[in-house]
Amino acid sequence: MEWLSTHSAGLGVILNAAMLLVWMVYLNIFLVSYLRQRRQCILITQGAGGGLKARCFISNLGLEPVYVVDVLITLSGSDKRHTVNVTDRTQLTDRELENPREATNQGPLKTGDHVSIGEFSTLLDRAVAGAPEGLALDEVERVEVTVVAATAARGSLVGARRRFALERDDNGHVLRALAMMAEQITSRAGRRTLRRDLEGRLGIVQETRR
Repeated sequence: MEWLSTHSAGLGVILNAAMLLVWMVYLNIFLVSYLRQRRQCILITQGAGGGLKARCFISNLGLEPVYVVDVLITLSGSDKRHTVNVTDRTQLTDRELENPREATNQGPLKTGDHVSIGEFSTLLDRAVAGAPEGLALDEVERVEVTVVAATAARGSLVGARRRFALERDDNGHVLRALAMMAEQITSRAGRRTLRRDLEGRLGIVQETRR
């Protein structure tokens, strides 16, 4: 007892430091968990068919809803590279549309939701037709699908991209993913590039502050 009484001040400092350390660990765990829950996760997948007849699905696995603003297809091959906007479904006629929402790939995606943006064959046909130098499908070696989305949490644009190899077999063309998951575009530089490119496509001119 006498020893405790003599060293009570030092023990108090040690206990307070230990409690502070415990609280810092708990706070760090809480922050990591919170940031992980708010982390964006947009998937770009193939399904509901084989070959180029497979559909391209966009899924939102983040806990925050997103609004799909833009969908881009980039074709690479034969020393050429072309990026084409396929957001609007221009191949659909008014008679085929039961809902105006079907005329565009834009729209909100709640957490856990997914949407089909069409068959890969249709997306590639539109991308090839929109290539300014007339890149033929047989010349294409790589296909990149990029999704640009807006989030309320970040108040800015985010995105995801997934790359595929376009191969040929006895049955025609086949798309093979080059990565298991879509690459998430969340860095400040990446988001700035998404915004700049989108503003360029929309013809938006930033006002110069005086």
